[in-house]
Amino acid sequence: MVEQRNRALISARRASAAGEAVVDMAGARPNPVVSLNTSGFNSRSSGSGGNLDTTLRIDQPIERGNKRSLRLAVADSLLQANRSDESDSLRQQRLLARLAYFDLKAAEDKLRLANESAQLARQILAKADLRLRAGDLSAADVARIRTDTLKIESDAVQAQVDLRRSRLALAQLLAMEKEAARLATADPWPAFSRLAITTPEIEMRPDVIAARQRLEAAERSIQLAKAQQVRDVTLGAQVERAPDDRNRSVYGVGVSVPLFTGYDYRGEIRRAHVDRDSALDELERVRATAAAEFEQFTFEAERMSERARSLQDEALPAARKAHAAVVLAFNHGAASALDVIDARRSLFAIETDTTNALADAAKARAAWAAATNRPDLP
Repeated sequence: MVEQRNRALISARRASAAGEAVVDMAGARPNPVVSLNTSGFNSRSSGSGGNLDTTLRIDQPIERGNKRSLRLAVADSLLQANRSDESDSLRQQRLLARLAYFDLKAAEDKLRLANESAQLARQILAKADLRLRAGDLSAADVARIRTDTLKIESDAVQAQVDLRRSRLALAQLLAMEKEAARLATADPWPAFSRLAITTPEIEMRPDVIAARQRLEAAERSIQLAKAQQVRDVTLGAQVERAPDDRNRSVYGVGVSVPLFTGYDYRGEIRRAHVDRDSALDELERVRATAAAEFEQFTFEAERMSERARSLQDEALPAARKAHAAVVLAFNHGAASALDVIDARRSLFAIETDTTNALADAAKARAAWAAATNRPDLP
């Protein structure tokens, strides 16, 4: 859905279409110029008397120095760079959509956990009220449990707000703002298996390809700037009808060549060299960024996956078991209200940490996939 609806991708496609138009303009040849001149009118005479001198002329500029081919080469390189930008935009917008999706999934889990925690807190509060009426629990302990219950219910309200915000963030990437309230995740958290670490193909990333193609265009622009020093010529031909008694036509041809006595395009050539150096600097920057992203996201994906597995497989089951034991003891009068509050807070904290860890690991692996230009998640 990102490919069809994302606004940034649509804009990138239009940039590519504009590049195609630039290629058409670069391949255009100079148009001929036709002129018709008539002279011999006499302001003091009521008529021309047939003594008009009429000249029909056509001039055709001719480019030299292979300028048209060089313009086409520059435009084609820029068009290919625009298309690579389109691919890179897809890579980036796909990553943003995945990050927003996992944020939405985490928000859904947090709301579910907050509602479950609030429901459990209300159940414990109800049992505490029973024990208070039976004289088995102090009013102070019940007040503490009630205060903690109100806080948990407040957290559930905040979770609802966070869920709505996450839905809107994803909807904006999909251009589905009107349907934001209906967005929901369907897949479970991905399995965090070991990453297949291989040598990254930095040169195959679309942003690196685009930078390389812009360098190629800049190098061709140098040749195009130098070609401006090759003089173009204009060929002309004319037919002149002379106003004599025989009414003859006179034919002529001509050629015109510019003289570089005032300027020889040295500024354009110098600017083209500077643009080439800037394009080379940009290519090195993009390459360095791609390599750094691969190293960083590989590290983050591995560590975040280990943390998520540890919390999900070890810490969370232990916290649930400890909480159940404390609640059972409280119901039989063997645990205090503070024990129940602490156990519930600990469980909720571990559940929230586990959800955050799952989301962080999933997003780190999505970033790793984007850094290696992989369309699918590992």
